[in-house]
Amino acid sequence: MKHPVLALVVIAALSGAAVPAQPASSSAREAVEHMLARILRAPEFASRVLITRSDPFGGPDEVTEGRVWFLPGRGLRFRSMERGGEDIVVDKEKGSFLMYRPSERTVYRADWESAPARMRQLVMEPERLLEADYRAVRERRRVAGAWREGYRLHRASPGDSLPNLSVWLAADPSTGFPRWLAAGGDEDSVEVEFRQITIAAKANPRDLVLHLPREVRTVPLDPKELLRDGESR
Repeated sequence: MKHPVLALVVIAALSGAAVPAQPASSSAREAVEHMLARILRAPEFASRVLITRSDPFGGPDEVTEGRVWFLPGRGLRFRSMERGGEDIVVDKEKGSFLMYRPSERTVYRADWESAPARMRQLVMEPERLLEADYRAVRERRRVAGAWREGYRLHRASPGDSLPNLSVWLAADPSTGFPRWLAAGGDEDSVEVEFRQITIAAKANPRDLVLHLPREVRTVPLDPKELLRDGESR
């Protein structure tokens, strides 16, 4: 789960897994659904994100800061705020999948159908997250230096590309929006903090437009470039 855009894709993985062996707590499930519905049913939401990924070999954590834009039914964009960081866009209406690497002054381009399936599903079927079956259990965890009240969501999905995925989600007490997300698999884990979430009254497709300098070359994008670290289509 190395690539930063998995901050949202990892949530989408819940909708494609198998039905759990035990029922969810109705009150816990309703709280999670309410938290997610506020962003998944919005015309557009944007947020700064801080993503921390553990090293499966025991090395230092990998920390990435960026910004994400999500337009349900239209597209998704992640722009790294790191120096030389990538800018990635999937846009259904334009039928495009783009990745810009400033360090190479290169735009890698593919069509919509070449984007990872979980990205496309999140864009086109965000309601699946709210309709999915999963176990939701109240659980406190220490995140970002303090104890937080949240919910552990767990789905075991034999044959899925993200087996035995356990996700913990907590809201910002002041806004009710999702604020902290932690996901762990068999090999590593990732923690995501959504900062400064904003909800737009109307979607702005221009938020999916790459702003490029002059003399940028365009080359075909091989989707395996994004999948080489374990993400599945």
